[in-house]
This record gives sequence, structure tokens and C-alpha cells, in this order.
Amino acid sequence: MGRSPTDRTDNRARLCALVAACALALFSGCSSSPNIEEATAEDLYDIGVGAMENGDYTLAIGAFSRLTAESPLHEHADDALLALADSYRATRDFASAEAEYRRLVRDYPRSPLVPEAEYKLGLAFMEQSPDIPLDQDMTNQAILQFERFLRYYPGSGLVVEAEARILELRSKLAEKRFRSAELYFKMGDYEASRIYLESVVSEFPDTPWAPKALLAEGEGLLYQGETARAEEVFERLIRLYPDSEAAATAAAIAAARQ
Repeated sequence: MGRSPTDRTDNRARLCALVAACALALFSGCSSSPNIEEATAEDLYDIGVGAMENGDYTLAIGAFSRLTAESPLHEHADDALLALADSYRATRDFASAEAEYRRLVRDYPRSPLVPEAEYKLGLAFMEQSPDIPLDQDMTNQAILQFERFLRYYPGSGLVVEAEARILELRSKLAEKRFRSAELYFKMGDYEASRIYLESVVSEFPDTPWAPKALLAEGEGLLYQGETARAEEVFERLIRLYPDSEAAATAAAIAAARQ
């Protein structure tokens, strides 16, 4: 167990022999695809790996599904289960992918592939995250899953990637708040706009949208004639995010008003 089909460099002799036999029997009615109905567990694994490498995820799903159902104690059962989930994800059958990632974690808790399955479960949620104007439930689920991964597997080689995914997803939520603030400002509800902008800063301070929110808040206050409050916001922006483009803009606005 523990050797991922996408990474391992195993012996392909069995797969080559199977494909060659199929080619020789072509005129006798052999299918152009390997026959998984009569294949052994080892053949099923090799067929699935080869199918994934060729982008034939339907064949891969068939081979890995049969192997994991009929031979759960096979030495490559956990590898096959991870590959099955990956294949489902590649076809955007996210419900099935999620189920198989969870099955690997549940049924093979000692497998070295468990951290990868937990990480990829987060990817499955992330890949369902919709456009910004829509409900972001899947975005939040992805964040929670990546945070779970970081909590349980801090030594994994996927930690840096998971942290980057979280920041990307949090930035998406921050942008949604920012766009709502813009909409309220256009509608003339300046207080609602300010509340949304402040929520970007307080809840998503690590995202690129936080300094943008402070700049927008300061500019909004200037538009309303509240110069003193605007100057306070600009000073806060420059103090918290001194290297940001928004801070440079705020400094230029302040200098122009002197």
C-alpha cells in the first residue's frame, strides 16, 4: 500500500502484455479496450493506471471500482481508491469523488495516502466553488477542509499548497464583501457600505482586499465631506499595509489635500 498511481514508477509489463494480447486478437473480436470483466486484481490496477495516463477516466473508474469492491485487501487497494476518487474528480463527479476520498480515510486509516486524500477532498470542494455573486457555501466548506488538513497533518509536504488554497478562497470571500460594499455605495447607503468594508478588514486582514477596503472607505468618507474621518482611515491604511498600492494611493491623496 501507499504508492500513488500518479507518482509510482512500477513495472508495466503486465499491462503491456495485456494490450499486446488484445491487439493480436483484434480480428477475433477483442475490444479495443482491455476487458475488465475477466481481469485479475493486478491487471485491474494496471489497466486503471494506464487509463488514467491516457485520460480515459471512464475505463479507469471501471477498473478501480471493481478492484476496490472485490479486492479490498489487495496491496494496492488504497492506491486504487485514491485513483478512483481522482478519476471521479477529473470527470467532475464531485459527489462520488468526495465519497471515495472519505472511504479511503475511513477504511484505510493507516495508509500513507490519507493526508493526500484529505487535501484532495478540499480540492473537490474548491473546484465546486461558484462565481463570486453566488452563494459561497462550497468555498467555506473548502476552507474548513483545508484547515482540518493543516490541523491534522502539519508535517505533510502539501502544507504550503493548502495554505495557498486557503488564502485564495478567503480572498474570494473578501472580494464578495467588497463588491457588496460597492453596490451599497452606488445605492446611496453609505453606512451599509462602510460596514461591509470594515468587515473585509476585520475578517480578512490577510487578503489583498483589506487595504483596498480601507482605501475605498476613506474615499467614500471624502465623498461625503467627512474629511477628518477619512484622514484617520488613510492613516490606518498606511500603518497596517505600508507596502500596498492602496497605501501609496492614500498617501498621494493626503499629500494633494495639504
